[in-house]
Amino acid sequence: MIRRREALAGMLATGAALSAPARLLAAPSGPALDVTSPEGRQRTFMMMRCALDEDLITNWVQASYFGVVEDQMTPLFGVSSAVFSRTRRLDDGSYRSVSFELAWFTDPATGKAMDTFRNPYTNQDCTVPSGGFQPSASIFGRDLSFHLPKPIPGLTIEHDVLPFVVRGDDVWVSEQMRSAAMFPGASKPFRYSDNTVLHARKGDLMKPGATRVTSDVSYTNVVSWRPWLGMGDRPGHLTASGIGRQNAHPDSLPPAWLEATAARKPEVLKDPAAILAPLWDA
Repeated sequence: MIRRREALAGMLATGAALSAPARLLAAPSGPALDVTSPEGRQRTFMMMRCALDEDLITNWVQASYFGVVEDQMTPLFGVSSAVFSRTRRLDDGSYRSVSFELAWFTDPATGKAMDTFRNPYTNQDCTVPSGGFQPSASIFGRDLSFHLPKPIPGLTIEHDVLPFVVRGDDVWVSEQMRSAAMFPGASKPFRYSDNTVLHARKGDLMKPGATRVTSDVSYTNVVSWRPWLGMGDRPGHLTASGIGRQNAHPDSLPPAWLEATAARKPEVLKDPAAILAPLWDA
């Protein structure tokens, strides 16, 4: 028997869909979600990306890294990352977020955090550090712009939030970030760009009194060679793709991240909000 998707594809290819019943082609009905007005876009984005309340937010990503030289991709290692944050609405209608990230680079075979990595480009063993960033603050404007409260010399950031896509009970939004940082002694900027696609349920976003929703994440980045790889001025770069979750339940954090953090930085598991407290209270 021909499967449904093949039958539908044949209908579209031959134009038979033009004579299909109207109920097959009609868009699902239901109350509209405001994703076009500035206020509606801000509310929806903050609920999917952060929160409208001030409680702790847990986000995670699990991805695979590849080296890219010309048109060849080489599998390298994995990464398990968690970000903890809190957000506060400011008097001007923007939101201030404080957050920190802890990431572990993982062995693609075992999935465990690595201490050393044999770089296939140089055939050298590299010492693998933890990744992420220290507690820092950022601002999300009413127009969904992103900026730092205090500019960092040598750092440029470009940020875009694409139009929302709403189909039935599904809501998607793509957030794009492109950054470049010039470090002392470096011959060229260190670049980091990513595209994060968030997916949530319209029903969750429209619940009375809701201040946040859980969003599934599809994640892709392009980044300069990380310094610990010892690549010097060799041509090429890294790229990673993976999955994740915003406003995640702590029990859903990647097992590799939980194992490595419990063994190496247990204070993060004990009380991540305490790590944010000095900056949150400032």
